Amino acid sequence: MADLAAEGKQPEILFWVGCAGSFDARAQKVTVAFCKILNEVGMEFAILGNEESCTGDPARRAGNEFVFQMSALQNIEILNMYEVKKIVATCPHCFNILKNEYPKLGGNYEVVHHTELLQELISSGRP
Repeated sequence: MADLAAEGKQPEILFWVGCAGSFDARAQKVTVAFCKILNEVGMEFAILGNEESCTGDPARRAGNEFVFQMSALQNIEILNMYEVKKIVATCPHCFNILKNEYPKLGGNYEVVHHTELLQELISSGRP
């Protein structure tokens, strides 16, 4: 994302890779396949790379509200700095927290699950 921002460009979507998509061997296959699809249809997307950190979902589910809020606020600051409008996530946990819990902390984005985006691409006939 930093590279695009430096060029003054804004992608159609930000792909939130998530912990599983980054570190779990099975989920990495989903990440790679999803990126191949986005490239094939010509969708401009970006990832945060090293700037992406945990959404804070595990901390919140474990009852550590402080760690959740610190993680979330750090992510929101980065997302807002890049003026992110639309986020797609393959992880259901990342999707849920970004869509339903970040808005309460000032993180207001259009968040879609990758299956919704894929259906949108199919329905629109996007090559």
